[in-house]
Amino acid sequence: MPFCFKRKESVRKAVRRICRERVHEALKCLRHTNHLECVHEVRKEIKKLRAILRLIRGEIGKGIYRRNTNALRTAANHLTAIRDAHVTLNAFEKLTHHFARKLPARPLPEIKKALRKNCRRRERKFLKGNSVPAVRKILQAFRGRGRNLKIESDGWAAICPGLKQSYCRGKNALKTVGKNPSPENFHEWRKRVKDLWHQIKLLCPAWPQELRAAADELESLGEFLGDDHDLVMLKKFLADACGKIEGAKLLNELIELRQKELRSAGLKLGVKFFAEKPVAFCRRFENYWKIWRSEK
Repeated sequence: MPFCFKRKESVRKAVRRICRERVHEALKCLRHTNHLECVHEVRKEIKKLRAILRLIRGEIGKGIYRRNTNALRTAANHLTAIRDAHVTLNAFEKLTHHFARKLPARPLPEIKKALRKNCRRRERKFLKGNSVPAVRKILQAFRGRGRNLKIESDGWAAICPGLKQSYCRGKNALKTVGKNPSPENFHEWRKRVKDLWHQIKLLCPAWPQELRAAADELESLGEFLGDDHDLVMLKKFLADACGKIEGAKLLNELIELRQKELRSAGLKLGVKFFAEKPVAFCRRFENYWKIWRSEK
């Protein structure tokens, strides 16, 4: 089930179809939540759904938009704790691999032990709790509402305002990071980048080579910002649970060094991607769309 629009399909039908397909995939993954990757996949499907809603938010009305996005946010929050525990461990693994030459063969074993213990504790709590039934209920309710989503306009008029807003929000978030490079502002920028990435992926069939290249740039930017945020969580874990463990100070130093690398790379790529003015960006995408839709 490709995550994209179809040339001969109206935007109304496409949005309903894509929402239905994404919910189906998420519910399928919920059957296997004893596997961490399935939990991660459910969260990814929820992010896609939220990106679609942001794309058409002006068409469905504020009330419907808020109701649905709030419900999806609640569903994602049910899966956050277990996901964050494993992401923090993975961030440790990636960091120590990146700086392998500066560390012994088996680096910082006590910290790694604490991270693994935290993962096991979060897993037990997740499996004993009611998170899976709660998420399933939210997604099933969303699926029912999605069948009747009313989109006032159609064609490019239905998606242009949302695409422009996503681009503007990404561009403005970049400016905010430039003025105040706090972890919170980098994380907010990452969320805006992810939204735009999903939305461009929806449009990729309109001009595959060009739009896939744009999507790839946003994906790389999202990975830089995502790795940075994972290190923020690792740093917080160290402060909360490992302050007195041997090697915590060294690990903090490596985290800060790696974050400088990631943020520098992210800013360089972000400045390049968001160089266009929003009007020019949307006009370019409109041309791709209209040429594609007019083909026989």
